Amino acid sequence: MDFLSIGADALWIIALSIMAGGARAAWRRMDAQTLVPMRGNWRLPRNQALILPVLLALLLGVALLWAHRNAADLAYNVIFFGARATLAAIVAMMHLQWLKGALITLDAEGGLKS
Repeated sequence: MDFLSIGADALWIIALSIMAGGARAAWRRMDAQTLVPMRGNWRLPRNQALILPVLLALLLGVALLWAHRNAADLAYNVIFFGARATLAAIVAMMHLQWLKGALITLDAEGGLKS
């Protein structure tokens, strides 16, 4: 096991925990029947909308982990570390931006608990 791979794993764990924490905070502000805006006019029930992005990020992280662990030499390890570290931050920031927009929309519609 390589220290670059372990470092990238740690960054993905941090990103996923940030995403899960944000989803948990949003979960508490919504009723169970709330339809959360995803993109445009597309909406999903609260349970699916808050769990699905975190689950997809986890699957992306596992796929990158598998590819990183199969990297043969140092050059590939450095490339995969950079890609995994960058994507972890990008995915977490995109999730937080989407969550902020969804909460603003729901608040304007009166769909949040006070």
